[in-house]
Amino acid sequence: MSSPQDPNVQQPAQTPQYAQDPQQAPQYAAHAGQYAPAPASSTNTMSIISMISSIIGLFTWGILCVLGVILGHISLSQIKRTGEGGKGMALTGLIVGYIGIAGWIIAAILLIVVLGVFGAAATSAGY
Repeated sequence: MSSPQDPNVQQPAQTPQYAQDPQQAPQYAAHAGQYAPAPASSTNTMSIISMISSIIGLFTWGILCVLGVILGHISLSQIKRTGEGGKGMALTGLIVGYIGIAGWIIAAILLIVVLGVFGAAATSAGY
C-alpha cells in the first residue's frame, strides 16, 4: 500500500475555495437570451438648461445663447467627471448656442450695413 506522501500516487485536484465578502451582494448571471437591467443614471441638470436656453436664445437676439454655450461646456466637463447622462443635450445646447450667436452677429452686421447704405444715400441726395 502506498502512503499519501508517495510521489507516484496522483492526488485528486482540489478546487480553491474563495471566501465571499459577506457585505457584497451575490452576483447572478442573466439567463441566455435575457439581459440584465441597466442601472438608472441621472441626467445632468445643466445640460437640460443649456439646451433650453440656447433654443430660446435663437429668438432673443442671442443673449440666452451665450448662457447656453457656457452651461454646455460646464455640463460636458461634469458629465465626463461623474458619468451622468445628458451628453446629447449638452452638445445640442453648445451647437445651437454657437449657431444662434453667429446668426445674430451676422444679422446685426447686415442691419448695420443696410442702414449705413440707406443713410449714405439719404444724405447724398441733398434734400
